Amino acid sequence: MSDARGRGRILVLDDDPRERAHSVEALGQGGYRVDTATTKAEVVTLLGRHDYDLVLSDLKMPGLNGPTLCQVLKESCRGAIPPVIFLLHKGYTPEYANFLMRLAAPVLMKPVRAADLRQAVERVVPAPRATSTVGS
Repeated sequence: MSDARGRGRILVLDDDPRERAHSVEALGQGGYRVDTATTKAEVVTLLGRHDYDLVLSDLKMPGLNGPTLCQVLKESCRGAIPPVIFLLHKGYTPEYANFLMRLAAPVLMKPVRAADLRQAVERVVPAPRATSTVGS
């Protein structure tokens, strides 16, 4: 899904406009193409239009928590289900702790520094390898 225009396409889900803008800026500076959504309906629409290399999501959004997002990904992805990195604040419930342990998805605590965000994303979405034109 990575292409010549960037390092990959990422879907960012966060209901906090400042957190969403921070993620978009950090990932854009890293060369990623970024789409954003704040509702389940927007997520379904975007998944129907694009394939994503990664979903970066707030764990607890109104109408779209982690378990709901996983179900939406299973039902709506056109191709392979992309990996997910969850963002969360301290103080999440035991229900979410159990969910995250079962899923074994990467988790970043908010507020996350731009460099830390890019580093976590690069572990999941490695930079595309340069293609050689020797002998072509």
